[in-house]
Amino acid sequence: MLPAALAGCFRSEKPVPPAAAPLAAMPAMLAEADPEVLALKAEVARLTAENKQLRMTPSALAADVRSAVVAQNGPQAQAALKRLADSFPFSAELAPATRQVNALLARLQADETERKRVAALGFKALKTRPAFFWSDTELRLHDASFTRRWIFDSYGSGWSYLDPEKGQRLLTATVSVSSKSKDPALFGIGAYVADGPKLTQVGSFRYRFAHWMDFGAVLGNHADFRNDFGHTSRIPFTVGASIDQNVIKRRPLYLVVTREGCHKRHQDRLLQPPIHYLPESCASLKKTLTVDDFRDGTLAVLKRID
Repeated sequence: MLPAALAGCFRSEKPVPPAAAPLAAMPAMLAEADPEVLALKAEVARLTAENKQLRMTPSALAADVRSAVVAQNGPQAQAALKRLADSFPFSAELAPATRQVNALLARLQADETERKRVAALGFKALKTRPAFFWSDTELRLHDASFTRRWIFDSYGSGWSYLDPEKGQRLLTATVSVSSKSKDPALFGIGAYVADGPKLTQVGSFRYRFAHWMDFGAVLGNHADFRNDFGHTSRIPFTVGASIDQNVIKRRPLYLVVTREGCHKRHQDRLLQPPIHYLPESCASLKKTLTVDDFRDGTLAVLKRID
C-alpha cells in the first residue's frame, strides 16, 4: 500500500466522450436517414415535376407567346414559340402563334431600320405631316407664314390684331381642330430651330379663334355655338408665336406639335371675347429636343420651313 500522503496525489482519469449532437437536432437527423422519408421526398419531387409537365398545354404555351408579343419582347417571344413547337408541333395554336411572332419580329426590324435611318440623317429624316391625331382630337395645319401683324377674332368687317415687339417677327398659322369631346384641351405647338444634334425652342404658339358670328358674340352678348365644341365638332383657329428676327435666319425651322393638351378653355365676362384658350405647362415641348423625343409618337413635325 502507498502511504496516505502519496495516495492523495493520484486521481483516476476517465476519457471524455465526444460532444453529442444537440437533442433538438436528433429527430431531424434520424428523419433524414429514414428510408421512408427519403422515398416520400422523392415522390414529392416526382409529382411536382409531373404537375409542371401537365401544365404545359398548347393553350398555356400559346398564352406565353401572346404575353411576350404584347410586351414586344422579341427574344422572349421566339423562346416561347420554340417551346410550343417542340412540345406540340401539330397543335392548332402553333400557326397563329407563329404569325404573331413573325409580325412582331418584322415590326421590330422595321423600327430598328427607321431608327438607323433617322440617326444617319438627323432631323431631316423626321417626316412632316400637317394633320396630327390623338385620342378623339385632330389638329390640321392649313398654312404658316411670317408676318408683321397677327389678325384673329374676325367678325363682319372688324377684327383684332397683335403686332410684334421690336426685333421680333410673328410666325402665324391657320389651323382647324376637330374633336368628339365637348371640351378638349388643345395640343401644344412650339417653334424650333436645328442646333447640331438637337432642336432648340425659339417660340411657343398661342391659340386664338379665327372668327366670330358678329360683334355681339365678341362682346359676349350672345353665344356663338360655332366656337363651342359642345355644339360643333370642328373649329377654325389661328395660332401665333413671336420669334427673334436673328433666329429666323437659322433655318430650317420646325413646327412641332405634342399630343399633350396644353391649352385649356376659359371664360371671363370681362374680356372680349369672353371665351378664350390659355396655355399651361407643356412638359413634352422641352427647351431642347433630340431625335429620340419623336420616337414614341408624343411629338410630330407639322411643318418644316427652310
